[in-house]
Order: sequence, then structure tokens, then C-alpha cells
Amino acid sequence: MNKGSVLTIGTFDGVHLGYRKIFHEVVRRAKRLGLTPAALTFALPPRLFFFPSNEPALLSTLREKIELMKACGIKKIHVLKFDAALARVSARDFFDKYILGLCNAKEVVVGYNFGFGRNREGDSRFLEESGRRNNIGIYILPPVVNGSVPASSGRIRQALREGNLARANSLLGVSYTLTGKVVMGRKLGRKLGFPTANLKLSPEKIVPLGVFAVRATLPGGRELKGMANYGRTRTFEVHLFGFSGNLYGKTLQVRLIRKIRDEKAFTSLHDLSHQLEKDGIKARKMLQ
Repeated sequence: MNKGSVLTIGTFDGVHLGYRKIFHEVVRRAKRLGLTPAALTFALPPRLFFFPSNEPALLSTLREKIELMKACGIKKIHVLKFDAALARVSARDFFDKYILGLCNAKEVVVGYNFGFGRNREGDSRFLEESGRRNNIGIYILPPVVNGSVPASSGRIRQALREGNLARANSLLGVSYTLTGKVVMGRKLGRKLGFPTANLKLSPEKIVPLGVFAVRATLPGGRELKGMANYGRTRTFEVHLFGFSGNLYGKTLQVRLIRKIRDEKAFTSLHDLSHQLEKDGIKARKMLQ
């Protein structure tokens, strides 16, 4: 029997510190009330429906986002496709059809800047009035401030595009993570003594340029340290310290721990090999 849910609603791109605070409150209230901690989200953020991007624009794919939300304790996740029909739905109809109907919400927890329905007409005041009318508790949380600014997906996207991994990780509250299947590459790294796994990543996912110290999780849960490179050729390559084996076709999860350096061009393979040796030493120190 569906007893109802404590619900949150949003795009949740990246599942940053602010979203994690909301999920924590949803789980806490659901446990106290004996309800299901639930979330209503979208396959793609509504902003990409209204303003399509020719460049990667996501911090997390739908699969990654769902895994992160489950790790935060959300048990039921409803995913809507945001299209022209959904964009025309009024705030009142959205509340009735999705919040009351689909999700059977008994309480709703959202962030301070939440809006929903046609033209985001459903602001916090509307949500609170709808809650009172339907005997549903509405809880609007203040922002999580990191440094001097609220944690937000937009600020994290900007930090990654500027190559500021430390800032992005600080706002996320965890290391930025990439997931992809290992595909055949040029095998240049093997010739230089640094064999790499080349990951096929989602074209929608933002990947910062540079060389990074990383931790990679292999199928089965084994974790290895390594270093990774992503350059203007748009190839993501990971060298795993002390690993030998065939990873083709396997899916790896790679966490970007710290940035080692910016990408740069080399005039010879000898110079590149020498730089990779120095990168490896730095990465090992960073990962101690």
C-alpha cells in the first residue's frame, strides 16, 4: 500500500551540497513520519528545452544523477520528460497531477529558489498556499553557502569550464565524477610506457581540460589510483597505477581528485614521456 511520500522536486544536476541538504531533510522527515523519501526530476533540465546548447551542459547524466540520489537515501525517483506539453502545464495543474497524484506527497521539501509550472509561475508563496489548501506540509530550505556564494549547478559548470576543479569539488561536496565505457584508442600511451584506458563519455557531460590525479572504480568495486588527461582532441584517457589487464568494453567510474596541470602541446614523444613521469610523481603525492 502506498502510504505517501515526503517529496522534493528539481533538476538536481550534479547533486551538489545544496541538493544534498534537501535530500537529507527529505530522508529525515520521511523516516520520522513512516513515509517514502521521494524525488520528482527531469530526464534533461528544463533550461535545455528552452535554451538548447551546442556544447556539453550537464554535470551528471540521468543514470549518474539517479545513482547519486539513491546514495543520498532517496528511495523513489519519478522522472519526467520536459517537453512542450509539460512546459504549458500551469502550476496548479502540475501540483494536482504530479505532486498530489503521481507522487502522493504528504510533505514537500524544496530549495529557496524553487519554481514550477508554466513560466515558473508556481513560486514559494503559491506552493505554501497549495500546501495549506491540501493539508500538505511545505518546507523551503535556505541556500547552502560555500565560501561567500550559494552552492549551485551553474557555478559548478562555470568552474569546470574555467578549469577550476578545486572550486567545483568544493561546491559539489564530493569529487567530480565521470563514467564511461573503455574503447579502443591510439595506444600512444602504451608506446610511451603509460598505457591508458580511453573512456567514451556522454557528449552532454562537461569535462574539464587538463591533467588530473584520479581514483577509478573498476567493475566489481576495485579502486585504483591514477592520472587522467582530457585535451582538445576530446579524448579522456586514464592511466591506472600498477594495473595490467584488459578493460575494453568495461565501464569505469573516475573521480577527479586534484588538477595537476593544464593541457599543453609537446614537440617530441621524448618530451611527452618525460612530462608524464613528472605527472605520475605529482599524482601519487596528491593521492596519498
